[in-house]
Amino acid sequence: MTEPEELDERAIARKYGLRELVYPDSEQLKVLAQFLSNAVETGKCGPVPKTAVIAMLDFLQGTLNRQHITKGPSMAQEEFDVLQTPYYLAARIVGKLGREKKEAAAKKGKLYQTTYMTLNQCVDLLRNLLDPGCYWLRMKDVPEGVQEVMEVLWDFAMLYPDARRKGRAM
Repeated sequence: MTEPEELDERAIARKYGLRELVYPDSEQLKVLAQFLSNAVETGKCGPVPKTAVIAMLDFLQGTLNRQHITKGPSMAQEEFDVLQTPYYLAARIVGKLGREKKEAAAKKGKLYQTTYMTLNQCVDLLRNLLDPGCYWLRMKDVPEGVQEVMEVLWDFAMLYPDARRKGRAM
């Protein structure tokens, strides 16, 4: 039996009237990761790489939206699975990050949230980075809670491309 053609997520999304996911390219991820690492390590916020932030924001919002689609009667199960894969990968990565940091979280008395909540926090962070009225962005000092979300987003941005290439997550 021959292997079926590789299913193209973008073509399937267009076929069913869904928004296509645009994955941030490697340069955008590098720039965003550098920005986040500097902010986490120093507690200060430098110039925001707006293009990289917009690319990641669009990707995360699209990934979150994929969780809410339902399988239609004319949609093949394989097509549905391809459309759900970005959220599945995100869930696996957030779960891995949670397991790695569980001990540190237990010391702080914090519980890790679900993938949906974690990705929503990342989306809110990215929106704040684009908002010229964001108070902590104007002050250049990053609050502790925001630093934690930046660290999760930084880890996520580093792990997702590799998980996507492998077609699965840890």
